[in-house]
Amino acid sequence: MGPDLADDFPEMIASGSEWRTPPLWGIGLIDLTNGREDYLHDGRARSLLEAILWHGGEARNARDAVTVLSKTDREALLAFLKSL
Repeated sequence: MGPDLADDFPEMIASGSEWRTPPLWGIGLIDLTNGREDYLHDGRARSLLEAILWHGGEARNARDAVTVLSKTDREALLAFLKSL
């Protein structure tokens, strides 16, 4: 996920900048179940869009694609993610 999110704590064969991405199923229920929106492995992202924008490394191309979406398309993407 890139050096911006690295915690420098390797675990087994994963370096400090690699994580297992959890399934997205249920991501739209985070606010309902937790009473707040906290995303990423350490909760530093306060919204789904912020979580996307934090990504680097292998996810850089996906992040960059989101940044050039129109406002309507970006809102549709976030609505889709929250429907999961």
